[in-house]
Amino acid sequence: MKKVTQEDIAKKLNVTRTTIARALNDNGYVEAGLKDKILRTAKELGYKTNIAAKYLAKKGGGGNIYCFIVSYNDEFSHQIELGLRAIENEFHHYGFSMHIITNHPDYPELQVNQLENVLKNEIVDGLIIAPLYRKEINDVLKHFAGDKIPISSLGLLLENRRNLFHVGSNPVAGGILAADLMSKLISNKGKIAVFNTFNQFESLHLRSHGFINAMKKNKEIEIVQISYLENIEDTYEEAKAVMQKYPDLSGMYTNTEVTYLSRAVKDSDRLDIKLVGNDLNEEIMELINSGNISMALYSRPFLQGYLSGKYMFNYILKGITPKKEKTYVGFDIITRANLDVETTFHILTNS
Repeated sequence: MKKVTQEDIAKKLNVTRTTIARALNDNGYVEAGLKDKILRTAKELGYKTNIAAKYLAKKGGGGNIYCFIVSYNDEFSHQIELGLRAIENEFHHYGFSMHIITNHPDYPELQVNQLENVLKNEIVDGLIIAPLYRKEINDVLKHFAGDKIPISSLGLLLENRRNLFHVGSNPVAGGILAADLMSKLISNKGKIAVFNTFNQFESLHLRSHGFINAMKKNKEIEIVQISYLENIEDTYEEAKAVMQKYPDLSGMYTNTEVTYLSRAVKDSDRLDIKLVGNDLNEEIMELINSGNISMALYSRPFLQGYLSGKYMFNYILKGITPKKEKTYVGFDIITRANLDVETTFHILTNS
């Protein structure tokens, strides 16, 4: 069957192809009655929009994808941005711009305000967001995001009917995996302490939830203390106090980066205590290499950013959605043997 073109519609209605293009792409003025007639005829003939051509032909070129990412660890957010930039480079010939806005979990209201400002004042062709205040974010999207803007979530699931797909790690599964690792490190017996920070960031809270529930199933391991801290810097003094209170402590777990626990262990001369945490930066890699940290779970931020961008481009340009609505990228268990874990993803994406 012959593919229907804009030229076919123009001939049938005896109007110019430019008028047809304006009506179909919603780009430029066409009298309301004629526009309805064009859209109706296009549907009757089975015309399908070439979305890629639409963006290539756009005056000024391309479009704008806005990405709201979250950082409680500079290296983590940096790798997410590198992943987004890598896919932006792959699709550069379409002229799209990736606008990346980074928010800190301590200031969730700032993300809400920035999102509203972008939707009110900018042309948005796609939106990728790691939501902090999910209810408030959904309210902003409901009132200010046009029905045609594709929306996806990154890191933390955005529960919204407009959310086309999600990319991230499964935080509960990460906590369960960390509990399994800790159990093996301390030979399935002993006393441990748990340190929670940034609990306003739900995925970190869920990490701890998964860890604690899994660890409670082992009757030979006792969680002697669970600390909830507003600032990650407070982990250092809290850990020193816990070690003094429990001289027979076997291990400590944190739902964020493990550097502060490591410093506390070193300064207290308690290098016998096993540490398991999350994420990577240069200091953590050095501490793993030196043996001060047993291991860290890494939720593949580069891959999260790369897949989020790829799914968005595929949808905007080709109307394709992923086979699964939720893509969980899994985890790397970082030890001395694989400290260069991100190199693999950069090689695979030629970035």
